[in-house]
Amino acid sequence: MANEEVERGAKERSHAPEVVAPTTKVNVALPFSSIQIQEPSRDLAELATLVEALARLVRQMSPGHESEALVKRARAVAARLQ
Repeated sequence: MANEEVERGAKERSHAPEVVAPTTKVNVALPFSSIQIQEPSRDLAELATLVEALARLVRQMSPGHESEALVKRARAVAARLQ
């Protein structure tokens, strides 16, 4: 009788998957406590001014709707950073 119980237990266990693969978990820690807001630097404002000048030069060399839109965008960025 004990053999029958062992065999029945083995048959019941045979329905379980043979390979058990572990899952991969990744924990990501974001440093929200160290976010700092600061004013744009002078160098960044100067670069925006240079980009605006280059956009105006492109408009002179190749007039059109695209170059005009480029100048407007460059002007807006430079104005925000001043």
